[in-house]
Amino acid sequence: MPLLPDQLDDFINLTLKNYTKTSWVDISLDLQEYVFMTKFVKNGITEDGGSHLNWKVQHSNTGSFQDSELYGVDKTAVTDLTTAAEVPWTKQTVNFKYDVDEDTFQSDSTRIIREVEIRKHSMFNDFAEGMEERLWTTPSTATGNPRKPYGIPYWIVNSTTAAFGFNGLHPGNHTTVAGISRDNYPNWRNGTFTYVTTSESDLYDKWSQACEFCKFQAPHSFEELGAGESPWGFYTVYSVLSAMQRSLKASNDNIGSDVARYRGAVFFKGNPVHWVPALTDSNSAAFNTNDPIYGINWKTFNWVFQKGKNMVMHKPIMSAGQHTSREVHMDNWGQFKCINSRQNFVGYKAA
Repeated sequence: MPLLPDQLDDFINLTLKNYTKTSWVDISLDLQEYVFMTKFVKNGITEDGGSHLNWKVQHSNTGSFQDSELYGVDKTAVTDLTTAAEVPWTKQTVNFKYDVDEDTFQSDSTRIIREVEIRKHSMFNDFAEGMEERLWTTPSTATGNPRKPYGIPYWIVNSTTAAFGFNGLHPGNHTTVAGISRDNYPNWRNGTFTYVTTSESDLYDKWSQACEFCKFQAPHSFEELGAGESPWGFYTVYSVLSAMQRSLKASNDNIGSDVARYRGAVFFKGNPVHWVPALTDSNSAAFNTNDPIYGINWKTFNWVFQKGKNMVMHKPIMSAGQHTSREVHMDNWGQFKCINSRQNFVGYKAA
């Protein structure tokens, strides 16, 4: 027996939170993997409060060291040693819609549950696609309305300089990164290099140097944000991964009967190299033709949900001017945060 409209609204609201699992096949997504959902949602979330996302950055030391002797004169000074890094929260929203007069919603509860689950799943797909694009892109300016999240290229900026160095300045039309000028504070820059060939003497040598030079260890232990061994994540396009796989094959004669033996996982300094569909797919807004290699220290980089505003799903509401239609909205607030840019790097293929 079909549910009445007011009963249907209550039933849908309950179904959004507790539903019987039904099976179907989803061929709606274009990308093979969504890094954002894997790193920042499936593996646990991070939340923070406040009007902005901020943290302290120590940019200098007092300089009080000196040699001394009996009755030596002390040299003391008080100076401002820190500055504040700050980024604004951003909002994302997705939704799905139904009409109580649709045939499906006039049928039995099992069909209704299946249809609601599919539409809810579609809504999360929309969120995953949108956030994957945001992860690998950055707003063209800092004053956009609505504000967009500051993705990886905002924090890890490329340079045309061939040799490795800390040359990552400001992205696009931005004049700071998290409110801190990289012109005034060079230690706030990320590492960069360019390469020509996927070879030991070019890419691999610079990549290895980047890993070593971006590894900073404090001589005096303190409550350091992002402390510990660098859990590197290496991300690139498929053409670079494929070239690395060919390098493995060429360097090993013991292939046997498996011609694709080295077409699986590729590691660099003990860490897997991932190809990013969003950077590889020409239909993606994040598509990159410069064959980038991002070295991300995941202890320094994260997506932070604003506390209490983490993928909040609202009850069905009546659509404006459509009294039999209902909308279900999901709102989210958050921002990307890189607490220490110089522990990350990017390599680009030379033009």
